[in-house]
Amino acid sequence: MEIYLNNGHAFPVPVAVADHLLGLASHDQLKVLLFVLCHAGETLTEAQIAKSCKVQPAAVEEALVFWQDCNILQNAPAVPAVSVQKTAAEAPPAQTAPVQPVQTVQQSRPAAAVQNSSRPNLTPGQIAERIKKDPELAEMFRAVKSFTGSQNYMIDNSLVWMHEYLGLQADIILMLAAFCKKIDCFNVRYMEQIAVEWQERGITTHKLALDDINRRTEARSFTGKIKTMFEMDRWPSKKQQAYIDEWQKNGYSLDMIELAYEKTRDKMGDKLKFDYLNGILQRWEQAGIRTPEDAAQEDAAFYAAKKQKTQMAGKSTSKSRREADNASFDLEEFKKLKNKF
Repeated sequence: MEIYLNNGHAFPVPVAVADHLLGLASHDQLKVLLFVLCHAGETLTEAQIAKSCKVQPAAVEEALVFWQDCNILQNAPAVPAVSVQKTAAEAPPAQTAPVQPVQTVQQSRPAAAVQNSSRPNLTPGQIAERIKKDPELAEMFRAVKSFTGSQNYMIDNSLVWMHEYLGLQADIILMLAAFCKKIDCFNVRYMEQIAVEWQERGITTHKLALDDINRRTEARSFTGKIKTMFEMDRWPSKKQQAYIDEWQKNGYSLDMIELAYEKTRDKMGDKLKFDYLNGILQRWEQAGIRTPEDAAQEDAAFYAAKKQKTQMAGKSTSKSRREADNASFDLEEFKKLKNKF
């Protein structure tokens, strides 16, 4: 079969992508790479890439990390941008220099991402060699593979990094992976963020890891209920999560949060405004309002006072009108009497 390339604009794709990575990369990762390479030299945001490729913003971030880990894209020295490495077909091996930056991600990275920028990126062969030499690592990989259902280079490289460079034991990493799978957040970025935190806090035993997982499960359960209550399509943003964490810390009941949510939608044109909702909860706390019944009594007292004020204003207006009418009547009578004389 003969295939011809139509005339038109074209852009280079590293040979390593076609020769070695097509079987490892996902559909979304390939779409993101092609879009980024096509717009080499341009400043792009994750939102722009996600919209053009018809993928979620989280998928864009994972795709960029995947191609960085595969040494197809790399961070430029001076700016937080991704650059395309030249392949052997484009430049001599000793001069594998990056071209101009093609991607600037306007989003803060978690602590784990800082670690990633300097970590070694292992080839699939190197990963396989480490698994062969370490039975515990091999067992962990088999268990994690059951979560994903297939081989995933990005996850494999991350698991080795957490084990060898963060110093977490294989069984501890497996506990972390199982937790992420259980909460439906089996995501490399999220796993690495927790792994870095565990390493920094000295969480290196089963008990400490289990305690932290239980804490996270409880907090996420509260968040999950809020997410369902607010009919949110995805997990809260960092700013929204900060509000939710504060509500849980202050002991606000779900009933009170739901009532505040309804009042927020009534006042904000059926929109969810976390800052407005938080203001309602804080005012209730300061006023000692702890239950929906307390809030209902406050509302009743408020509307009763408002009604009384309106009635008083109406009576005052009627009285003023009567006095004005009487004054006009008296003035007319005075004029009549005056004309008689």
